[in-house]
Amino acid sequence: MLRIVVAGSLLALTAGCGTRDAAVADRPDFSGLYRPAGLEVQPCGRNEWMRRSFDTDTFCNGDDSGFPFTAAGLERWKAYNVIDDPVLGCVEDFPRNAMRGRPMKISLGDDVTEIAYWFDNEWFVRTVHMNGAPAPADTPHSVTGYSTGRWSGDTLIVETTHTRGGPMFNDHKPNSPAARFTERFWRAPDGQNLLMDIAIDDPEIYSKPFLLNRQEWLAAGPDFELSQDTCEPSSIWERRMRAKAAEGSQ
Repeated sequence: MLRIVVAGSLLALTAGCGTRDAAVADRPDFSGLYRPAGLEVQPCGRNEWMRRSFDTDTFCNGDDSGFPFTAAGLERWKAYNVIDDPVLGCVEDFPRNAMRGRPMKISLGDDVTEIAYWFDNEWFVRTVHMNGAPAPADTPHSVTGYSTGRWSGDTLIVETTHTRGGPMFNDHKPNSPAARFTERFWRAPDGQNLLMDIAIDDPEIYSKPFLLNRQEWLAAGPDFELSQDTCEPSSIWERRMRAKAAEGSQ
């Protein structure tokens, strides 16, 4: 009788493994190199989507109704000193680098997935932990944050916490270190290109969660070449950072 039970258990275990393997095999493989389809789409107003204006470099000619600021969040944004912007020092934190329309590379894995963006002649790599476990208690806040991934059908969902906070766009609308970002990746109807959106939940800055960005990424063909542009830190930014460091040491 014991042999029958053990054999049955092994059979059930084997069947379960087969089911999981089949589920993994059925998932779409997003691995590959992608190029941006064009200018990213940003929120404007409550339910409207518009492209960011090159003329004003603000959303919807200064209409910020699409950003549900808390009183403290609005004050933080308006008080921001543009010279503090890390981009002037050639540093792009997440989520800003995910919304800049740069080439992107994805390497899917069962345990770890990597999402990378091309900037300043190198890949900025994010590690996504696919076990779905939350960030360990001692996780530091960093440029990339801490990301976990999971599948919902054919959609890859990535949640990121432990970012450093700071400006998310060229007009410096902020996020705080307490923010939680949720990205979704799924195939476009053509089966080749990739669609992505990203939402933010940041009670320190915004009164409710909302969608930050939607983008389409085109599968890069064999003739696609990565740009060789080099970023040079702004001398004004460097002087500002030196002054802030000197103030902090006093």
